[in-house]
Amino acid sequence: MATTVSISKKTFRTVTNGQWSGTGVQGYVVGDVDKNPSESFSISCVWQSKIIESSDLKEDVESCLSHFPGGKNVVGFVFLPSERSVKNLIDNDQAGIDREFEEAFDTYSVWLEPLCLAQVVILCLFRHSPSDREWQTMFFVMNEESVTKVDCSFSEEVKPVIKMRVRAGIDITVSTESNTDDQLKSALDYELIRLQNQCGNFVFAFEDNTVILERPGSFVGSQLGWKSCRDIVKYYNEKEGRPSGTKKKNAAQPQFIIPVSMLHLITIEPKTTLQYAPIIQHHIGTFQSTSLSLPIDVLAEVSEKTSFTELFSVLSRAVYRQITALFNCLSLYTQVPYDNECLKNGWGEVFLKPSEHKLHTPEVFHFKPHCVDTSITLVYPKGTTEKELERERLILHNHLCLPLDQPLLRRGSAGLFLKQTAPGGYLLNTHIGLNDPPVKPATVALVEGYYSYHHYMQDRFDDDKWGCAYRSLQTICSWFKYQGYTERDIPTHREIQQALYDIGDKEQKFVGSRQWIGSFEVSYVLDHLLGVTSKFLTVGSGAELSTTGQDLINHFQTQGTPIMIGGGVLAHTILGVAYSEVTGDISFLILDPHYTGGEDIKIIQDKGWCGWKDMSFWNKTAHYNLCLPQKPTLV
Repeated sequence: MATTVSISKKTFRTVTNGQWSGTGVQGYVVGDVDKNPSESFSISCVWQSKIIESSDLKEDVESCLSHFPGGKNVVGFVFLPSERSVKNLIDNDQAGIDREFEEAFDTYSVWLEPLCLAQVVILCLFRHSPSDREWQTMFFVMNEESVTKVDCSFSEEVKPVIKMRVRAGIDITVSTESNTDDQLKSALDYELIRLQNQCGNFVFAFEDNTVILERPGSFVGSQLGWKSCRDIVKYYNEKEGRPSGTKKKNAAQPQFIIPVSMLHLITIEPKTTLQYAPIIQHHIGTFQSTSLSLPIDVLAEVSEKTSFTELFSVLSRAVYRQITALFNCLSLYTQVPYDNECLKNGWGEVFLKPSEHKLHTPEVFHFKPHCVDTSITLVYPKGTTEKELERERLILHNHLCLPLDQPLLRRGSAGLFLKQTAPGGYLLNTHIGLNDPPVKPATVALVEGYYSYHHYMQDRFDDDKWGCAYRSLQTICSWFKYQGYTERDIPTHREIQQALYDIGDKEQKFVGSRQWIGSFEVSYVLDHLLGVTSKFLTVGSGAELSTTGQDLINHFQTQGTPIMIGGGVLAHTILGVAYSEVTGDISFLILDPHYTGGEDIKIIQDKGWCGWKDMSFWNKTAHYNLCLPQKPTLV
């Protein structure tokens, strides 16, 4: 069977929206390859990185893959042809295409060997003319002998995978004889090499360490009958009472992530029968030591067909890469600080006295940007501000072709895709798992990213019958917090009232009262507390809301923020819209803050507290104001 290549539409849009320049090999294609029954490539993301020579590949590939889940691989290259060869691509001139690739890659095999693949994908990006703004694409497959054009299929969804998470702590001690940057960097390099050499001695444990996966992939505890990753998933599904097999589309619960612990195999079986006496080295001198624990937190994505031998390799390689990334962070953000005390050297020159070195403990964060099909893992130094990391985030956005006006890689947006609830126990994204909207055919546009559901009677606070707009505002604030636009906590009712008093909109007696607020007050608070501006839609009656379809579609496609709508004495949150230009039918995805029950997703969805509503939901005689928060521009 012929080789196939697939990519989702959203990842394709992200790739073609990237800031590409130059010619030649400009990046890596990251994804999966299925060799049975024929080689099938699935593209999850690209990593933009100018590659000049094949000799740079091995280290560069490892650095690239340290940002992706274990199991992901570099399966090809992003290639930008020269201007003179674009015509050959458009005309499908095979001779001209061959010349272009031969000039760029020379010997194909030296590019294949570091990837351990018999053939790879070449994603070719070009423009019909230099003045064109849109990138065009062609896909090729390169083996040791030739480059062949192939078709690519575009899908709405990605193939489901099994997700695992390895978490552990590795204690290290860094010792130096003198307090200099060079000594510290040298000590870190030594410790890194030591740990890298020990990666083969790590073992992975399941089920409270009752099942151990050892090299070369053998399980201790095989009484469970596990033969592949499919068996592991089946076991956990049965244990947790979840249905086996493929989950339904838009399932309400997040995909179960199999927890894996990591142990260090201290005693190693000797490879020979020869025995050696231990050698002890004793160094006398003055040393300075710093101890810390490296936080291993690795995600892995594998198929059901993955064998145990393959699984051990996937997990150990992922841990190896993360250890390297952790030490890179330590080295990059560590320097010897200096006291204010000044000393003189033998020539009378004054210099600052070095104080004890301080290591910034690295922290691991996982992100799931809405515009790619895989999670991203980053290591940031603890104690640094978002402002201090801005330059690094900008570099990462360029590597991943992410938009340069959205804070997709800030700490505030990390890890939410791994959870069902936000900090404080609030439910996340309660619309996930709902049935499709009843309007058909229709353009559907939804809130983008993460929010938490805020409603009456939460936080042990009785706001029944007066706090609906406050709760809608809290949901909107949670969206800006969880997308990384602000580090500010979600405001309480009193903090909202205080903000309105501070800006002069309300009198002092309003603070601590049970008075309602409306859409305009919501916008004032967003501006004052978060620096978020808003636009407004106003209709004279509920019946006129049918005319807002295209405006709401445009809002969710360009801004993606929740909308607060106030009419009469009621406030609601709009999370999406389905609108048919053919029939004029419209349906609104409503999150209702008037709910007074517990955090039960089934009740909330089944009883319609979060669900699609038609025009009958609105009061036909009430006046409505819609507050449409706008995203700030930042990285």
